[in-house]
Amino acid sequence: MDLLDEVFQVLESAKQLEKRGNRIEAATKYYESCYLMRQVLHHTPQNEQSMPTRNLLEEKIEYYTQAAQNLYFDDRSTTPHTITTNPRAPSLDDISVLTNPPIHDHPMTPPPPPSPATYESPRFTQPSIVNRKASQANAKLSRAIDLDEQRKPQEAIDNYMNAAELYLEAIRLSEASSSSSSSSSNSLSAVLKRRLEKALDRVERLKHPNAPNRILLNGQNRAGDARVCHPGSSLSKEEIAVLKQSSLISSGVFLPWSEDEAQALSQEVLAKSSTCKGKLLQAVKSAWKDPDGDLKLSDKQKKRFYKWMRPHEIANQRQSLGVKQRPPVMVDSINPYTIRQEYVTDCSFIASLCICALFEKRFQKRLVTSIIYPQDNNGIPIYNPEGKYIVKLWLNGVARQVVVDDRLPCDKHSNLLCSHTTGDKHQLELWVAIIEKAYMKLCGGYDFPGSNSGVDMFSLNGYIPERIFFPQNGKKVRDFETPPDRAWERLYSANSFGDCLITVSTTRDISDQEAESLGLVTGHAYAVLDVFQSTSGVKLLQLKNPWQRRSWKGKYSPLDVASWRGCLKKEVGYDPIEAAKQDDGIFYIAWEDVLLYFRNLQLSWNPRLFSYRTTTHGVWPVSQGPQNDTFNVGENPQFVLQMSDDAVARKPTVWVLLSRHVNKQEQEGEEVNDFLTVHLVRNSDKKERIWYPHGPNTLVNGAYTNNPHVLLRYDLSGPDDKFVSLVLSQHEKSHDLAYTLSCFCTERFTLGKPPEILPYSMSAHGYWTGRNSGGPVGSKGFFNNPMYAVTVKEECAIQLRCSGTKTNAVNVMLASLQGKQPKNLQRYRELANSNGMPILDSGNYRHGFTVTDTKIVRPATYVLIVSTYEEGQSGSFDVAIASAEKIVEIESVPFLDQ
Repeated sequence: MDLLDEVFQVLESAKQLEKRGNRIEAATKYYESCYLMRQVLHHTPQNEQSMPTRNLLEEKIEYYTQAAQNLYFDDRSTTPHTITTNPRAPSLDDISVLTNPPIHDHPMTPPPPPSPATYESPRFTQPSIVNRKASQANAKLSRAIDLDEQRKPQEAIDNYMNAAELYLEAIRLSEASSSSSSSSSNSLSAVLKRRLEKALDRVERLKHPNAPNRILLNGQNRAGDARVCHPGSSLSKEEIAVLKQSSLISSGVFLPWSEDEAQALSQEVLAKSSTCKGKLLQAVKSAWKDPDGDLKLSDKQKKRFYKWMRPHEIANQRQSLGVKQRPPVMVDSINPYTIRQEYVTDCSFIASLCICALFEKRFQKRLVTSIIYPQDNNGIPIYNPEGKYIVKLWLNGVARQVVVDDRLPCDKHSNLLCSHTTGDKHQLELWVAIIEKAYMKLCGGYDFPGSNSGVDMFSLNGYIPERIFFPQNGKKVRDFETPPDRAWERLYSANSFGDCLITVSTTRDISDQEAESLGLVTGHAYAVLDVFQSTSGVKLLQLKNPWQRRSWKGKYSPLDVASWRGCLKKEVGYDPIEAAKQDDGIFYIAWEDVLLYFRNLQLSWNPRLFSYRTTTHGVWPVSQGPQNDTFNVGENPQFVLQMSDDAVARKPTVWVLLSRHVNKQEQEGEEVNDFLTVHLVRNSDKKERIWYPHGPNTLVNGAYTNNPHVLLRYDLSGPDDKFVSLVLSQHEKSHDLAYTLSCFCTERFTLGKPPEILPYSMSAHGYWTGRNSGGPVGSKGFFNNPMYAVTVKEECAIQLRCSGTKTNAVNVMLASLQGKQPKNLQRYRELANSNGMPILDSGNYRHGFTVTDTKIVRPATYVLIVSTYEEGQSGSFDVAIASAEKIVEIESVPFLDQ
């Protein structure tokens, strides 16, 4: 049967299902027929003779796609719909039988991003039933892939079709529950439709195993490039200097990623591959050894370490021990279930690697295989007999190249003392060990002290890290914690959406003995393989311990057969009795127990979900701004995000990621005291510099953290948010700090800087005492406050700033003497009292710091007065006159009795 015959057969089946009222099943078949017609279309030559056939196919595809949509989008009636024949619709009877040339993949357009923002509007909330259907579809798809790999085609087809029906149902519910303009609904629908097509695609491949295979070239199965806000822009000299400086850390020099160097290694290995065939288990004379030396071993490794061994040496020794070996391979199968952590305290990294592997296995996005070189012509990592590999990892603002050899730590029985796969004892598979070695080199060695999954996941793929903390006290949720119900919604929605990788970490608040009795490990990261909510409301997480052993022993564990009775066992697709036969570290756990024994969730989002994004790199010198910016953020690095009126009207979502660069001292073990964050502040079309923190225009106050990454999420509310300032902030800065700031948005935007701080400054230090603290503006003693004579020689821009003790609310003012020219300094105070006219005024009295607007001031002599809100206060202050030119002089005015 050729493709066209199958089109007729599937269409007939769809019509029969529709007549019987099986709308969802019929819609699935109509979609399958459209998919098959697209295959026929791909087979059809693009020449003049074939144009009528191509046009006919395109019209039919459009017609039956609409027919399918009519079936599953119309939930207002349960009566079956009949597709009446449109007299203008083309007939398939006129289509001739066509030949079958090779089929090529067409890259999918990436969906717009999800919008789980800090301040979320209802349009970003998907009904729980949609998430449940999507989650069930994901589970069916995952099961289908497993059966597919086990070479059980009919069972796989059944599960793929079940997944397709569930995806259709989820799409219908999603689009029926939201307005057509809802970006969240459109985002989820786009992802689900993409998975629906992949499921049907695989069904077709299984039904026609002898059809030509479609080759996935590099990048074709990845999300398409998002539209960057500044197309064609390049790094400035300053940014290049920042990235160059950040390439040097304690563990070595790691240059920014070079695709040319990676491809050159691939071509070199491919060119030599023909001469190496059949000799992979023999020593290679030109084997490459990392000139940076061997990595430091962990204490556990040292106890069992025998020597560093190359793959062919390991294979040869295992063969001599009676275990038959095939030649080593880089990748046999990307499978999260076979990854085992051994002797290195990098559970968060291995948990992250498990999730990346699961994502690649489930959704065919090459998160793992795309970062290892050399690769073959299809982009698949290959074994290099000479032992040199380049791994792409993200650090300090950009992707970087980490070069390692294939010498791995082993015991005397050739057992690996590093993480590895456990799928086949007859063949050494290297991808886990090589990626881990590259990351350990980046982090300084196998004696890695540990990290968190957000940092590790970012290093693996550059995904946007988001951390959700569970409340430690359910009755009192702190600012940085997320209420349990909201945390579940975020988790369940993220898992349903798909372009989010999830891990979870246990608390350290329980003893090791209690943890062991529960089957848990304290302070340990677990990969979240699935999130499930049953029709009866049971909330479950499927977790994987990177150790590949020690599973949960509580409720819903394999030991708790009673909880799996009824329909739950079938609904989840889980057999506790079968699972109890081996402890592979994979288990289900109730959400209530997660809240009890785990501390936080780590979500990592695909940045390509956002249609628009941009990144900038900078250095914040310790000399720039006050050491403590509690009262004054004006000299901190700042940026202004601007959107068009049309873009703001659509109320887009903005995510801001601030990443602190790791320095050499931090890697060498120094305590991290860099507490960094970013604040979002509403600005105006003047794009002025923000001076005061926590003011009335503040949209989001970021939380200070010594974590390398800080994420803020915000849904713009309307026209008032057309200009938003991003203000960096540190708590007690102590040294120069390099950083990367990335912005992601669902609408086009520009990212610029506010006006530069005036370059010249004259300052004075003074004191208020009981006798010279005359009180606020308008009081009798106002002119008895500290006063300065200011001479401006030429017209220029001027700004006044004053900082004082936090207990004093202060004001600073510049007053004109209206042409009067005092003969001596004492006369300034008299003339200010009788003729003073305010030119610059900082306004309301503020504690700690106050500043005036910037104003053009004519050449003249002025008086500057510094006052407190209450009379008779004491304390020190610093006053500064910033100017555009170096033409200002300042001199203290004595009191009248001096």
